[in-house]
Parts: sequence; structure tokens; C-alpha cells
Amino acid sequence: MVRAEIIERQNEIKQTPMLERIESMREMLRAAGDEAQELRHLPPWAAKEMAANGFYRFALPKELGGEDVTAREQIENVELVSSIDGSVGWCTHINSEINGLIVRRMDRALCDKIFDDWDALVCSGLGPPNGPNPGRTAKREGDGWRLSYQGSFASGCHNATWNFVMSPVVIDEATEEGAENSFMVPKGEFEIVDTWDTAGMRGSGSHDVRMDGTYVPPEHLLPARPLAPSEQWDNPTFRNPCHAVYNKSAVALGVCKGALESFIDLANIKTPWGLASPLKDMPQVHYRIGEAMATYMAARTFVLDTQDALEAHLGPKPSEGGRLEPEWDVFWPAYLACAHSAQAVRHVVGIINNTAGTTGSRMDSPLERHLRDAQQSATHALISWRHYEDLGKTFVGHDPAANYMELRRA
Repeated sequence: MVRAEIIERQNEIKQTPMLERIESMREMLRAAGDEAQELRHLPPWAAKEMAANGFYRFALPKELGGEDVTAREQIENVELVSSIDGSVGWCTHINSEINGLIVRRMDRALCDKIFDDWDALVCSGLGPPNGPNPGRTAKREGDGWRLSYQGSFASGCHNATWNFVMSPVVIDEATEEGAENSFMVPKGEFEIVDTWDTAGMRGSGSHDVRMDGTYVPPEHLLPARPLAPSEQWDNPTFRNPCHAVYNKSAVALGVCKGALESFIDLANIKTPWGLASPLKDMPQVHYRIGEAMATYMAARTFVLDTQDALEAHLGPKPSEGGRLEPEWDVFWPAYLACAHSAQAVRHVVGIINNTAGTTGSRMDSPLERHLRDAQQSATHALISWRHYEDLGKTFVGHDPAANYMELRRA
């Protein structure tokens, strides 16, 4: 078990609801986002303060010192942080999400070891490597493995205490197939490769991580399918195949919420050059902000309602009469909602920025950052426009892709 102090600390901080904690830290989170733009990763002081307030633990089971939140609560938490700053929201989403995902089928002793550290934060570079790398292979060595690997998009890696590497993106040198295990590599045994130089989500620190001949002992191994539905924990979120998807949708929704708020502030003070009327008195602006708000709220409701329905459908643990996996007809609307929200709000933020005029293009305008972040979040593979086609073809009789019903690499 994790130390009693961990449980006691969590019980104490959750007396203040997470949304209230976020609101009380608004100025700090905004400052963290500004500094992250320059560093291209979240500054250590900010990650420490966020950890102190439970930003990375809310998706964990209560037995590990978490808040055991539902999908809806995760979405609301991530959305609010992302409305303050997209990159800070992305780090909140990805690192709380991974912390929650890896415990699905992890041995309880390793769960306790990792999360007995209050500041535990797991990153995971699973994307294709950028530039030269030592390969993506593993070789058996006793009961452990010798790992050579580089992967991209390891958001939050500068502040991570562990890195998660998932089979089958790692090839067993002996069989030339996916390794029989996934891997947990502690801080100090992976290297950060500076590859994240983007416009959108610039402060997320989504660099590559590299392990070159790193030994992973047996006590740090996970199953080859570590993110399969869990029977270990009560919360249906640990069986929800949208877990890594709805959080990304939440970031996009938060960026849109922030853009709407920023535009409304601007409309109350700006009179466009060459015109006599302020933005707030222009009928065209009224139309655009009304349409934007409706689109945002509809997308948000679609996500929340379908996740609620999916987790109600899963119910309690299978041993207590619930389902291990959802029926397809309950799952696909939940996934479609996540992809739709990212694509819809990308369009909304673009319209808002355009309506703001040149002001929205200036680097000191929050609308400029909202625009970059909305575009970037909507490109993520799990919520990209391609899911319209991939899900759409199932409506006319084609089989769904094999990786939809379980969180694993295609």
C-alpha cells in the first residue's frame, strides 16, 4: 500500500473541489503558461505547485492517493486548466491521464512504489522518433530486458519521475515481433532529446525520450497489453476505451472556452480601425459570437453526455455484474463526440480570431495563442479529422478498426 501520509494528504486537499483549486491558481497557471512558451516545457516550479494541488493524481484510484474521478470530472478539470493556458492544460491532461492509465493492469506492488511519491508524474513518448535514434528494440536479459528506444511526444518529460514505453512499438530482437512486456523506466535512466519546436502547444515539452541500452528489471515490467480494460479498480473509467481520447477533447474544449472569454473581453474595449462602432455593437460580431458559443456548447454537451452514457453502461466491476468492455453502439458515439469536439472548436477559434482582426495576430494577444493551440490539439491522432471517415464507414457496414475498442497502438 502507499503510505498513510499519501492517503491523508489526498483526503485533506480534496476537501476543496478540484475546480475551486484550479480557479484559485488562475494567475499562477497563466504565469506558468507564459514561461513555458519560452522554455518549450512547463517550468519545474509550476509542475511542483500543480503536483502539490493534486493536478496529476485526480485520475488515480483512491487506494493510490487519487481522487478516483469519473470521465465527466476529468473533462471538467482539464477543460478549465486549458481555458487558462493550452500548454498547461495539455500537461495536466496527459500526465494525469497516463498516471491513471498505467495502473489498469500494473502489478499492485509497482503501483504502490510509483505513487508512494506524491510528485509522481509519468510521461510516455510513443510517437515515431524524430531524427537519429538507437532503434526501438528490446533484448531479454535474465528476467528483465535491455531496452534501446526513442519515441516522440513525451509531454511533460522534463518534470517526469517515470517514463512508460508500450509494446508492441518495441520489437523483441529474438522474435522480431512486439515485446512480451511494456516498460517503466525511472527518471535518470532516460534521456530527453530536444525535438519539440512547434507553434501550437509550444509549452507542453513534448520532446523525444531516449533509452540506449537501458536495463529494465522484472519489477518494472507491465503486460504487453497494459491498457486493456481493468478488473482491478471499481471506477468504470479504468474500462473506458475513450480514456486517452476524452481528455484530449477536453483540452480542445478548454482552449475554445478561453478564446471565447478573451474575445468577449476584447469586444468590450476595441473599436476597429477605420470604423465608428466598437466590436460589441456590431451585428456581425453578435452573430459570430452567438454561433461560436452554440457550437462550443453543443460539442461539449455531446462529449459529456456520451461519456456519461458509456460509463453508466459499463457499470460496476465485471465480478459485480458490470461489463469489461462496452457494446459498440454505446462506444462509437462517445469516440465520435471527442473527435468532433476538437474539429468543431478548431473552426470556432479560427472564426473568433478572424473576427478580432489584426489584434488576434499579435503575439501579446491571448487570441493568438488560443489559435495556435486549437490547431495543434486538433491534429492529435486520437482526435483527428480521420475519425470521421474511420467511424463513418462503420455506418454502412464496414468493420471498425481493431484498435478502437482497446487503447493500444494500431
